Amino acid sequence: MKNELTLRKLKNTAFPALYRCFMVNDTFANSDRAKILAVAAYLINLNDDILNRLGYRVIVEYCNQTQNYHALYDVAVNQGLYPISKFIEEHYALDGNRNFFTEWNDCFTEQFKQGDAYFTEEQKTLNTFFQNSSEESIAVVAPTSYGKSELIIEAVKEYADKRICIITPTKALLMQTKQRIRLSGVISKAKKIIVHPEMYNTNEDSCIAVLTQERLLRLLKKDDAITFDCIIVDEAHELLEENTRSNTLASVIIVATKRNPSIVLKFLTPFVADSSNLQPRYTTYDLKTFRISEYIKTEKFFFHDLKKGQGSYLYDQFFNDFYSLDCGVRDKGYEEQIVQSLAGRKNIIYLNKPRDIERFALALAELLPNISDPEIDNACTHIGQYMQPQYNLLRCLRKGIIYHHGSVPDAIRIYIERLYKTLPTIKYVVTSSTLLSGINLPAEKMFILDGKKGKGNLSLESFRNLIGRVCRFSEIFNRDTGNLCMLEPEIHVVFGSYFSKNANGMEFLKRVAKVEAVLEDSVQNVLLTNTKIDDGNVAHLKEAQEFIENYEPGIIKDYDNRYTQTNIGKACILNGVREIDVFTEEGKMQAVADTYITKGKINNTDDLLEAIVKIFISKVSATASGADKLSRLERSEAQKFYSMLLEWRVSNKSYAEMIMLFVGYWRTLLQADRNAIIFVGRWGDLDAFGSHNTPYTMLAGKTRSQIINLAIVRIKEEQDFIDNNIIRFVEILNDLDMLEEQFYKKIKYGTADDEIICMLKNGLSLSLSKLLKDNYRQYVDINISRSTVIFSDDLLAAMAKNEENNILIYEVENCM
Repeated sequence: MKNELTLRKLKNTAFPALYRCFMVNDTFANSDRAKILAVAAYLINLNDDILNRLGYRVIVEYCNQTQNYHALYDVAVNQGLYPISKFIEEHYALDGNRNFFTEWNDCFTEQFKQGDAYFTEEQKTLNTFFQNSSEESIAVVAPTSYGKSELIIEAVKEYADKRICIITPTKALLMQTKQRIRLSGVISKAKKIIVHPEMYNTNEDSCIAVLTQERLLRLLKKDDAITFDCIIVDEAHELLEENTRSNTLASVIIVATKRNPSIVLKFLTPFVADSSNLQPRYTTYDLKTFRISEYIKTEKFFFHDLKKGQGSYLYDQFFNDFYSLDCGVRDKGYEEQIVQSLAGRKNIIYLNKPRDIERFALALAELLPNISDPEIDNACTHIGQYMQPQYNLLRCLRKGIIYHHGSVPDAIRIYIERLYKTLPTIKYVVTSSTLLSGINLPAEKMFILDGKKGKGNLSLESFRNLIGRVCRFSEIFNRDTGNLCMLEPEIHVVFGSYFSKNANGMEFLKRVAKVEAVLEDSVQNVLLTNTKIDDGNVAHLKEAQEFIENYEPGIIKDYDNRYTQTNIGKACILNGVREIDVFTEEGKMQAVADTYITKGKINNTDDLLEAIVKIFISKVSATASGADKLSRLERSEAQKFYSMLLEWRVSNKSYAEMIMLFVGYWRTLLQADRNAIIFVGRWGDLDAFGSHNTPYTMLAGKTRSQIINLAIVRIKEEQDFIDNNIIRFVEILNDLDMLEEQFYKKIKYGTADDEIICMLKNGLSLSLSKLLKDNYRQYVDINISRSTVIFSDDLLAAMAKNEENNILIYEVENCM
């Protein structure tokens, strides 16, 4: 209607002043509370979504202030927010207001019970939609906590006797997703879940695969006849980005669709404005969409200005205004002091850079007392044994802090996540954007100390995804520890030294948090149908087309670009090499490879590195993504270094051994040259050798503890570099039959023992696999031909009896 109220009109009334006092003033008069509650009741019944949200926000705040939840109960029942109404029934007195309707509502709500939890109306509708669309391609757009994991389980149940693949965005989620499927009970314990491409046996009638897009690409290469009946793409919004991983994700969807035009695709994402933007080129499937529109949480944003010392504010996302708080920060201070003073029971602190994460965690640890908890003492002992006692993480853990970034070893990361979830004494997790990719950790408050994600700014979508990780439904509605105050998650933006120098903190918060901000898809992946192609990206599209058509001929109609002409060129395409212009360089690469073939098969790391450099690295395009990292290998010092790392891999060194070997190696460099400079990537502070940033550092002046912690992060990053880069070239050489078989296995797996390799393929670490083979073989059923590993129910007890390291025990538990 023309005269109906809008937010703009509401701003020109007396309501904003009343609302401001209501939100920040604890002495707000009861008569004024009655007024604002009446306005909220009016707003929540209008046709304007923003005003509905504002009305809901006022009602939630009113009920939390007064601890009288009658109004929220009525709203919850009328809007289908049954977890709220049920929680109010069970935890707050309604006896004086109980009547026929409350009793009827109580009975009606039971229809929305799933296990021990209650669904909202839209949650149940989503489940029904998903079940009814089992044979159709769909996109589900739903915030965190809306049960996307349960949808994956439902799909696995439906396709358990066919071929289904769940694509996860990170390796960290592979085992987590596998464990969820196992614990759900929808498949038998004997049913194989593939987490590694080599677990797949050709011509298997059914297949449940949980893979990253890179691993799926290798599986499609391994068997050029394999087809899938269903593929689930988790965190599907990552398709929109223009980078190698997003291109690979689009490529595997295109290839899988070509092999089976009837494939069913399920895209799961917390946000996408238009689901048609998820459609890759060269595919023709129809996509139905289900979008969650209801809202349960209404965030409270706080802004603390440490740069200028201008105080603390409550930011209101509806009126896009900052309300000064009398109790806020007035003097310039430090981020760790703000976090300590405002912390809740569980807290997430967001930072962009791993180096900043550790710096902040250690600074916060300095403010906190040691925790007297035998479980933490025990955990520190086991982590110290697994790594080194000087590990910075231990200093933090003893103060109730963990940190979480890509350079934390996988086994440690999984272990400390569990500690954080299960121990009340661990209150803080300091983390990067790794949290955005499906890692679920309990928290009631979030502190954002940096406005960036990677090299760019934290986008509206990423910000909303990030804050959605706080106050999950399972925490809000927990029968023992739940609290409806968590319907208003506290998000604290601490504008201080971790923000970039030119940042405007208030403008950042307005951009990402105001309720009127419209989510718009930034479609940049050249392999998506809706990406606009112009002079700036047409070359990228040509490269992507050449990769796809050479990987899987026949996809692109009327293709008239290049095909590979050599064995090495084809192998490069099949192994996902994109840093080299394969079509231009393949003849030269093949000629060099032929000279090695005449010498006999490669069986040592020195010859292997030399061959990789001469055949491949010398042909890397200077403009390719990641070219700097690969081009380093042309330096003789780098070749010597990586040959050493590969020797450690062949020798199956433990993490603790590698740390001390790293420290020893650096000591010899320092003894030879007091000005020795080493490459440390994002942990560096010097530019050298023509680098465009600061990936180097000097060894001189560093303490032993600093060197040990530098070794810890570098080992993880170097292992990732080897696995994600060097091993691709190893695979190509092996495809060309240039490697001695036992040597190839040792380089790829760290062992030539087929039983240990089988365990590695099933997601176990090398250290654990070797321990199980040596000491617990009777508790493990290993079937090499089927690539399966089944643990005895008695294994955990046997390991505990022998006082094995808790990290290894939990790794077994996580894989069972």
